[in-house]
Amino acid sequence: MKRRKFIKITGASGIALAGLSPLISLSCSKSGINRALKDQALLAFKRFENVWDFPDFWKRGNTFDACLVFANAVRKQWAKDSRVEAMNSKIVEMLVQNLAFFKSVDIETMWADDFGWWGLMGLNARTFLLAQGEVALADQYWNLSDELCWKYKKEVAYDHTKTALPIPHGCRNGDAGGNSLGVKNTVTNVLLFLLSSRIYRAAKAENREDTDKYLEMVYQQWVWFTNWFKLEEYEFLKKLSTKGALVQERPMAMVEGSGYTNKIHPPWKEGWVWTGDQGMLVAALSDVIAIKEDLAVYIKKNNLNPDFDIVDFEKEAKSYIRLIGKGVENALVGEVDGIIREAPCQCSFGPEHARDYVAGRGIMVRYLGSKEEKSKLGVNINGAIFKTLDAIWCTRDVAKNQFQPEFTSVKHDKLYVEQFRKLWGLADDVYKWDIDNMPEKNKNAVCQAVGLDILGAAIKAL
Repeated sequence: MKRRKFIKITGASGIALAGLSPLISLSCSKSGINRALKDQALLAFKRFENVWDFPDFWKRGNTFDACLVFANAVRKQWAKDSRVEAMNSKIVEMLVQNLAFFKSVDIETMWADDFGWWGLMGLNARTFLLAQGEVALADQYWNLSDELCWKYKKEVAYDHTKTALPIPHGCRNGDAGGNSLGVKNTVTNVLLFLLSSRIYRAAKAENREDTDKYLEMVYQQWVWFTNWFKLEEYEFLKKLSTKGALVQERPMAMVEGSGYTNKIHPPWKEGWVWTGDQGMLVAALSDVIAIKEDLAVYIKKNNLNPDFDIVDFEKEAKSYIRLIGKGVENALVGEVDGIIREAPCQCSFGPEHARDYVAGRGIMVRYLGSKEEKSKLGVNINGAIFKTLDAIWCTRDVAKNQFQPEFTSVKHDKLYVEQFRKLWGLADDVYKWDIDNMPEKNKNAVCQAVGLDILGAAIKAL
């Protein structure tokens, strides 16, 4: 086989680190790449150990979810390595502390989407802990996901009325205390969608009873998203000028009687799209394909849709996944450098909420890097994952192995903004995350978690 060129960088340990697609890895030293990625992973985790413990509820849930998905990938790849075993033991200790933190928080001051992040993290914590033989702690995380997080989102945040126009129901992103109903944006709805499907799949695998309640919410959220997608005049799932589409930050329908006109919390601007939503939506759609037979039985048993056809259902879900996959490939990866980027929207980068949206690229790849989701995308993003990892690694603070919020060049960023504007029709000239006022530890943890997400995806691609 002919040897091909690839990008090579050198880590702090002096080992050559390869940034390349697994499609060509057999022409290089696979064992060398394997060792290099393991070294990167352990160095990155060591830094995360120093920054993970900070008092921001949603960011702590999300960053630790990144750590767990990453750690599960590391464990599967290098289970018998003594350094990996030591890392796993440390994570168990961290999970004990994390549970104590959750119980210490005034829940009524938190927002609906916060519970989605913690719920998903709790499920991944359970997977990790069961692999470590920590059954009692794993059970506590199941209760956190199910009895606390999912139950809150279903019973309090979900809109049980049938009056919302043009599409009823959906999940509000209000506060748990009921002081604000909040906006029905994409993130809080996709979190409910994904948390419901993930809890159902886990419950089924463990032969738990009373699982129809999860299927009920999966189906309700499927209906909410797909009904919006079919209202093409509102462009909630907005097509690109080429093949592909991206889901916008929230559905908006500026018509009389609409319940979808809220432009605040956070402040909204036309064309706003966030990377994190793309990954989570693909994951939820992938889940509904995996449980399609169970959904069909549930729908028939409850007379929810006499026209339901399982073949058409799967075909529709797959079509949305492929549209988003093509949208990610065309609009969220730089044509010049092949690096995964955040859509250039001031709403994401600006001073009010950049501290939240800076995590998006990692969240997207956390899901799109999974073999189950990746196999349905219709595009190959492995090359972009490795090039993004190279960029993150090259721009880190070498002394601390601390990843940075920006890891691309301004020259290429400007070209990317034009690329996105041409495809999407709208773009802001933004190149830097406005997070100078973000507490240093929080910022470092979020940025490190983005790197863990990319590393985890690269490990899964080996």
